[in-house]
Amino acid sequence: MKGKLLTLFALLLPSTSALAGQCEDNFTKTGNPLKGTEYSTTLTVPGLGVPSAIAQMHNIALEDGMNIIDENAESGAMLLEVSPNVAHRGLQVYFTAAPGGLTKMLLKTRRGSLANADSIKTSMCKMLYQLKPGKAPATKSVGAKPITISAIKLGDQVGQTVKDNAGLIDARFKGKTYRISGYFAGSEPSSRGMEVFYDMTPSLLPGYVQSESTKLFYTRIMCVMAKDQRGHALSLREGDKIDLTGTFAEYQSNTRTAVISDCRPSK
Repeated sequence: MKGKLLTLFALLLPSTSALAGQCEDNFTKTGNPLKGTEYSTTLTVPGLGVPSAIAQMHNIALEDGMNIIDENAESGAMLLEVSPNVAHRGLQVYFTAAPGGLTKMLLKTRRGSLANADSIKTSMCKMLYQLKPGKAPATKSVGAKPITISAIKLGDQVGQTVKDNAGLIDARFKGKTYRISGYFAGSEPSSRGMEVFYDMTPSLLPGYVQSESTKLFYTRIMCVMAKDQRGHALSLREGDKIDLTGTFAEYQSNTRTAVISDCRPSK
């Protein structure tokens, strides 16, 4: 997502908030890379209520492409996550709000991880300075802008999440819209509609067939086509290149399948 915070290491523009300076002054770093490092800061926003702080941070986090793992407006606590990528397995960020407008943000890195403290400080403060006094805004849902990805990469991301903690599946994927490219491996009719399966083990060698043991270890991607797309599904043949857009609905652990709903050919 261009122009948005995808990791807490991104360099961002300085805040123009009237509270500028407080967040930076309160920033602390403790620990070390061998045992893990904690980065934290606080910001007091006069007139900011706890429910409003949580609702605002909910929207700020989604705008910055972060995952909301857990939130509680009554206790004033949130667990956010910078989406996993090739550089890290997902960074968890704790945000709390207390009566009187006191807010706190904490990031813990894993043992052996290296991070740029200045970039983390800048990113944390950029988020906190967006908090304003007043009533709680309506919370936004996961954006509908499609995430372009290959079926194999999406399968790898889901599979890695299952290894890390399957409980994170919904927070990381559910409700997000994906534009998925890959190759057609087959389809089946169901009460939900035509189910289209991506080939998760395409081979560059003509005629080469993956062994059954290899197929046991990958996550399948299956698209449930929209009701008016039955004809499109039936027109496909094995090996056809497909590019479909739909919404992540669920992960079926018994078949290791990620189900994408309401799929249509991408425009």
